[in-house]
Amino acid sequence: MVVKDFKKEMIDYWADRSITYAEQHKDELLGEQKKIWQDYIHQELLSSDIKVKKVLDIGTGPGFLSIILADLGYEVTSIDMTEEMLTKAKCNAGHLSSMIEWQLMDAQELLFDENEYDAIVTRNVTWNLENPEKAYQEWLRVLKPGGILLNFDSNWYHYLYDEKVRQEYNEARRLVKNYDVKDLYEMTDIQRMEELARKMPMSKIDRPQWDIDILKSLNISDISVRHNLNNYLLNEEQQVNCMFSPIFLIKATN
Repeated sequence: MVVKDFKKEMIDYWADRSITYAEQHKDELLGEQKKIWQDYIHQELLSSDIKVKKVLDIGTGPGFLSIILADLGYEVTSIDMTEEMLTKAKCNAGHLSSMIEWQLMDAQELLFDENEYDAIVTRNVTWNLENPEKAYQEWLRVLKPGGILLNFDSNWYHYLYDEKVRQEYNEARRLVKNYDVKDLYEMTDIQRMEELARKMPMSKIDRPQWDIDILKSLNISDISVRHNLNNYLLNEEQQVNCMFSPIFLIKATN
């Protein structure tokens, strides 16, 4: 019952957040971030041990990764556990929407066959999962041998447990005001999200070492991590907002 209650809380939160979150993604798609992310991910997929054609986007939210990959010609399947997010994603995708397979699905309970996808991509998902270890098991199950996993994430709410990071978070909020840029956290119900984050196991963990250890325990040896990609993937506004929580990429070959 506890797991179901937590899952419902998460779905309800992201359903309510879908409008403002979709606006953030739309801004990225209309700005320079689209090509920056496209080029970065495309190069990573080209480095795969197998030719990448079929890609699974896990926890797509308003569709950013699915859209930029479909635009490059990949066969994309896009999942999210929140129906409202998928609705926004289809809207953001425009003419590309019909080229993407959209499915309502939990990232921790995939309904696909084994070895179905050449690559898996995910952005800002693992941090808010109830059972991230189970999620990794599922992701590797549906990934072909030699297939590639690209997991972009960050320690988004680690400031709840680390005083140094809390100070950096407060400094980011101060600089946002001083530089007169949009405070992306004003688009978030911060108190509600922090209450949920305290229930998430990943909030307490300083990643990505945890992820590396889990992948190794699942017999994955080809793992690499790129730390602090903020300067590469974020615009100036995003960099100020997210200075306390650098984006990292966990790349693993099945």
